[in-house]
Amino acid sequence: MDPGSIAGRRVAWVKSLTRRTSIPAIAAGVLLACGPGNPPEDYVPLPIASVAPALLDDVERTRRHLNAFPIEDYEQHEVAGVGRFFIDDPSDMIKQVIVAGYAWERHQAELFEEHVEPGSVAVEVGAHIGSHTVSLARLVGPWGRVYAFEPQRKIYRELYHNLALNGLNNVVPLRFAIGAGETRIIEMNPATQGNEGGTGVGAGGDRAELRSLDSFGFERVSLLKIDVEHYENEVLAGAVETIRRNRPAILIEIMGGEDYATAPPAVRERIHATWGRLETLGYTVEPVAGHDYIALPNIEQGGDP
Repeated sequence: MDPGSIAGRRVAWVKSLTRRTSIPAIAAGVLLACGPGNPPEDYVPLPIASVAPALLDDVERTRRHLNAFPIEDYEQHEVAGVGRFFIDDPSDMIKQVIVAGYAWERHQAELFEEHVEPGSVAVEVGAHIGSHTVSLARLVGPWGRVYAFEPQRKIYRELYHNLALNGLNNVVPLRFAIGAGETRIIEMNPATQGNEGGTGVGAGGDRAELRSLDSFGFERVSLLKIDVEHYENEVLAGAVETIRRNRPAILIEIMGGEDYATAPPAVRERIHATWGRLETLGYTVEPVAGHDYIALPNIEQGGDP
């Protein structure tokens, strides 16, 4: 579905949520980029996508789910220089780091600062609870936009409320899985105790609507971040036009949990396949840390496969 075709539903959803939710700042601002002062003269509003997956949930069901956040089950924790977060399970590997007061994967945050351009779009595929999203929002600034994808119902709701907790109004949180092919309903694997973020596309878990990145028509993308638990090749296959059009820096986890130096041959083969796909698109790939890689566009190459 083209983002522009759901404008009427979007406005109705914003009005409904603004009236009924206890967090009006994000209700009014999550879909409408705004900030202090006036926009620059050349500012063009960015395309806006629906927050309600059309094949799976209608806007009313989405609103009810977001408003049913059990805040009494959460504690607030702050990471200096990053932001505040609602945390319910301190045994989860990401939440555990936040509870201790540290930024999750600091090496990624350093790369954000190098490659995210103010006023641009950052696309985060696999946003989890927003541990990186809040930093991306700060870097794109009030006239930029972050599109943060998280398909798990519980984690998506936590992401949404963490954005509200930090007063962010330049982020669009989207409960979609991202892959290739036609828009369709898929199942996730069941969430894993101690690693809620380590849940990929599979069976037995939450149902989610899967779309390709290309179906959103994103423009002005300076950074594409992909963390999708072994589903990265499918994400890239559905993002070819987005990558060709924008030439963003791509920060990608390849075969999460597997370090190349110690990986068995079958895993190394998959890592090489992903690496090769990026090179075919005109990128140079470098390892960053563990299973994280940075892919940067070759200036002299157009990137047509």
